[in-house]
Amino acid sequence: MSKPIVEKKIGCIETSLKVIGNKWSALLIRELIAGPCRFVELQKAVAGISPRTLSQRLDEMEEIGIVSKQIFAEVPPRVVYTLTQRGTDLAPILQQMADWGYKHYATGHDLPAQSGR
Repeated sequence: MSKPIVEKKIGCIETSLKVIGNKWSALLIRELIAGPCRFVELQKAVAGISPRTLSQRLDEMEEIGIVSKQIFAEVPPRVVYTLTQRGTDLAPILQQMADWGYKHYATGHDLPAQSGR
């Protein structure tokens, strides 16, 4: 009996995890799915993220084409972040993750302890 095929090509899941597998990126993408956000809005929406880490994650996601940044020539400068099409393509994945989390952990079960925190 053959195994079900999860990846069309080995490495596809690894590639996806490089984008959404760190602590903050999926949460930032979750916020941007709803629409464009300013830096301070993202910082408020994703509790616990430091300004430095937020800036690093947004720069990383911009570099790989997940997020676009628009800078307005105003005083003070206004910067708005939006998802690119590549970023929007992650919405169904995050929805599936949310559904799984609701099914398995939003029912009062404690999450296992995280290592490295």
